[in-house]
Amino acid sequence: MMEGLINTVIDGIQQEIIEKKYIVKPIRYRYQVDKCNGKVRKIGIQDVKQQIYDYIAVYAMEELFRKKIGFYQCGALKNKGCEFGAKAIKKWVDNHDIRWGWQADIRHYYETIPKGKLKELLRRDVDNDDVIHLVFFLIDSFEGGLSIGSYLSQYLANYYMSYACHYVNEQVYKLRKHRNGAVNRVNLVSHALFQMDDILIVSKSLKDLKMAVKRFSSYVSEFLGLEIKETSKFIDLSVTYIDILGRKISRRSLTVRSSNFLRFRRTAKKVRKRVHQKKEVPLSLAKSYIGRYGAIKHSNTQRFQQKYHVSEDVKRCKEIVSTHERRMNSYGKNEIYTATAKRSILST
Repeated sequence: MMEGLINTVIDGIQQEIIEKKYIVKPIRYRYQVDKCNGKVRKIGIQDVKQQIYDYIAVYAMEELFRKKIGFYQCGALKNKGCEFGAKAIKKWVDNHDIRWGWQADIRHYYETIPKGKLKELLRRDVDNDDVIHLVFFLIDSFEGGLSIGSYLSQYLANYYMSYACHYVNEQVYKLRKHRNGAVNRVNLVSHALFQMDDILIVSKSLKDLKMAVKRFSSYVSEFLGLEIKETSKFIDLSVTYIDILGRKISRRSLTVRSSNFLRFRRTAKKVRKRVHQKKEVPLSLAKSYIGRYGAIKHSNTQRFQQKYHVSEDVKRCKEIVSTHERRMNSYGKNEIYTATAKRSILST
């Protein structure tokens, strides 16, 4: 029965794509406070059918995203998460030739992405009218720019910012002339990293970095139609740290941001208490522990990990989650076997 229902849904969606007549419910919106920084975000809640269309669009443009999104755009592709970015920044900071950094972010990035410019870039890069029609329909269903909470929006947001990423890495340079008439191209920046709309640029020279920031800001404003916040700042890497990706990264250490550390410590205390009382750790608590463990694992918190027996408890939590998943899979198989047996008995 379920298989037949799935095939019916697939056939219906396929027909809508062929006829270019998509039927979805309007997106509902609600405001939610981000626990990490206290910001109030407008979250879009989509119909299940529109979520399926989101996945279809992303899979159809998978090759474009894979090739267009920059190498140091974190949180966009597989194996390019916060740990990958933090490790790269730590390597840059430890290089004493790199002295200066500039950190900034875009004001209300999702909401202010110009739909017209986004469509213009997609039409240039995607040579498939059916895909373009579907993606444009989904974009037009969002209020303002893109919708936070949409599977497609996160990829489109990274795709749009990839133009800024390629610009700062490939087109921000100066020409140095020598007495013998030779001309050399000198890059103004050493490295640049993006996490959605959070931007970090590092350079050997403060003069070169200021020149690069001026050009980059003009490009973001004029070509992409976005606004960089006034809170952007220059960082002297020899005396202070970079606060990005939920971490504080300096030449001395790589530590977790205070708010993230406190959340993990509260979770670790709850798990330790359950272990001491010889009580079972709840599944939700085990998942929370595993989810927050990554930042602790890749930071300078060895003493803390020893004190709270982190390696021991994370192994315990992983066993709890894997046991639950095995039971669920076994339960699902049993249901299938039972249904098959009933059909056989009835047919007999």
